[in-house]
Amino acid sequence: MIQNSTFVHVSTANWTQNNVSVQNVTFMHLSGLNYSVVNSTFYNVTYFKFVTVNFTANHSQWLNSTTKMSVHMNGSTNNVSYFGSNWTTTSFINMTFLNETHEHTIWENGSFINVTFTNFTALNITSKNVWFVNYTGINHTIINSTLINATLINATYVNFSITNGTVNNTLFVDLTSFNTGFFNLTMFNVTYVGANMTDHYEMDTVHVNETHNDSMIQNSTF
Repeated sequence: MIQNSTFVHVSTANWTQNNVSVQNVTFMHLSGLNYSVVNSTFYNVTYFKFVTVNFTANHSQWLNSTTKMSVHMNGSTNNVSYFGSNWTTTSFINMTFLNETHEHTIWENGSFINVTFTNFTALNITSKNVWFVNYTGINHTIINSTLINATLINATYVNFSITNGTVNNTLFVDLTSFNTGFFNLTMFNVTYVGANMTDHYEMDTVHVNETHNDSMIQNSTF
């Protein structure tokens, strides 16, 4: 167990945390090469300038965590959950995420580049000023969530549903989707360029100031 501690300017290589509990800890400028987390719990942990290359996390959870000005490259996670997390100015590059759950999460001023999420569940998640580039989402369930000022370029969604949400001031470029559903959704100032949506379903959804260019919608129900 690590608790009530502060780490400043820490560099690690080939570091594995297995069955570790971390509570009330602050990491200032933490960098890790081949950084691995397994079967661990992080509660009330704050990361500033957390930079990793080859990051992996399995069967772990973060509760009430804060991450700022961080970058994670070339890694993967499996069976990871977040509750009450706040991500600011953080980027994920060349990552795969499997069986991930988020509740009461905020993503702001960040980016996801060359990433794949499979089996993703989110409840009460807010994304603001976030870029999604070469993003693949498979089996997504999102409830009571908000997407604001987002840009999605070359995104692919398969088996995606969002219920009770808001999408504002968002741009989709080269979107491809299969079997998607919008339920009780409100969308303001949304633009699609080069979208191809197949087997799309909408119910109780409001669109205001929406633009489609060079797009196709087929086999769908509104």
